[in-house]
Amino acid sequence: MKQTLQSYPRTSNGELLAVESLFPKLNPPMKEQVIEKAVATAFNRCRKDKQGKIKKLIESPEELVDLCIKHLKVRSDPIIGPFFVGQLKADELFELDAISHEMHRNRMTIGVFYQYLLLELMKERWPVFDGYREGDIIADVDTPGFTPGLRLYISVKKSADTVGGQDIGGVIRRLEEMAKTEKNLTRPYLCVVCVATPAKGKLKDYTDRCMKYNKEKHLYSLNCEYWGPGFIFPYISGREAIEIYKKAINQISHHLPFMSLKYRKLGSELLKERLNKLDLLNSDETINTDNFLKFITGKKYE
Repeated sequence: MKQTLQSYPRTSNGELLAVESLFPKLNPPMKEQVIEKAVATAFNRCRKDKQGKIKKLIESPEELVDLCIKHLKVRSDPIIGPFFVGQLKADELFELDAISHEMHRNRMTIGVFYQYLLLELMKERWPVFDGYREGDIIADVDTPGFTPGLRLYISVKKSADTVGGQDIGGVIRRLEEMAKTEKNLTRPYLCVVCVATPAKGKLKDYTDRCMKYNKEKHLYSLNCEYWGPGFIFPYISGREAIEIYKKAINQISHHLPFMSLKYRKLGSELLKERLNKLDLLNSDETINTDNFLKFITGKKYE
């Protein structure tokens, strides 16, 4: 689809970025209670399934052990798996599996959390609604010195890794196509890829905006910017990103508790009992390599 250079003011250094004056930090900043409410709403939304029901959390040590046994059974490679677990004792397996698996699940959920968090914060400022796909946001924003403002077509990503390499081109093209096919557009549009966490462990300042180029050094789009957290959160809320992160840390235990840490000792003991009943332990409580191989291939029960 052919691109048309949108008519908002651009920087004069040839980068085609919108001028910074269009996006002042919110002043005065959002009240802490407003941010806390947005955080809570985002957590509640990210824990719901497509039918709007809260997803069940694994809360008991017995459930955690059941899941651990399942993972050992269906996810273990028949060569490296027995070799690896054969060097472990039974009470070490719970921490290696249950804790790492719970961290993975919560990381997936927190990725969705950032999408809803930015949406809820934006709702406090502008006419905003969910886009056509999960993680998309459409917002009509006021721009000082430029009337009638901009229509933002936004895709929210947790980290730069989520939208790296060839993926970034696909995301940008999709946003541009969404904007170009909008029939009731009454203002220039700007497509934005928002990344909610620092890249490479470094939180930048308010200049955390750029445009993306492909391998041939050509812009993916004339009208798409890449915004990092150093810019996004102060722009939307008037608060630095680290302030927002702290607000979320204060609430996370109510929404994404780490039950594998809470039941670390009990879970390890229960798993050892289950492994012993499955005849997977040696006399010194290490994993028996031959029996484990039979266990994960189904040959034990023939």
